[in-house]
Amino acid sequence: HAVEAYKIADLLDDAQVSASVWADWGGFKMEALDGVKANAAIVHAAGGRAIIHSDSPSGIQRLNQEAAKAMAAGNAAGLRITAEDAIKWVTVNPAWSLGLDDRIGTLEPGKHADIVLWSGDPFSVYTRAERVWVDGALRYDRNAPETWWRTDFELGFVPKGQR
Repeated sequence: HAVEAYKIADLLDDAQVSASVWADWGGFKMEALDGVKANAAIVHAAGGRAIIHSDSPSGIQRLNQEAAKAMAAGNAAGLRITAEDAIKWVTVNPAWSLGLDDRIGTLEPGKHADIVLWSGDPFSVYTRAERVWVDGALRYDRNAPETWWRTDFELGFVPKGQR
C-alpha cells in the first residue's frame, strides 16, 4: 500500500516505479505508523507516479474524492498540486503502472475509456455524476431513472408463494 512512499519518492522516480497509496490512511497499525496525508503529493512532486486507491468499498466508489483529499493535503503541505495532477492519480498513472497506458488512462482517439460527466468540479463533495458512458454506451443518466442500477437491497424480497 506504499504508506511510506514519501520517504523514497526520489528513488521511485529514478527507478520509474509507481506507488499505489491511500489518500489519508495512516497510523492505524504499526506498519502504517508513519503514513502522512501528503504521501501522494510528495511522490508526485518528486517526479514519481502516485496512484490513489482504496480497499474500502465506499472509498473506491468515491475515488474522485479520495484524490481530492490527497490533493488538498499536498497543497496544505506547501506543494503546488493542481486538479490536472490529481486526476492523473486515478487515470493515466494506474494505466501506466499496468502497462496499459497505450490503450487506457487518457481521452485520446483510439483509446478505450469509460466517461463520467460531472455536474461541477469532480473533486467537490457536492458534485454528482450526471451521466456515465461505459464502452461507448450511456449506462447512467441522473435524469432518467430507468438507467439507474439497482442493487439486491433495492429489489426487495420475493413473497413466499412466488419463489
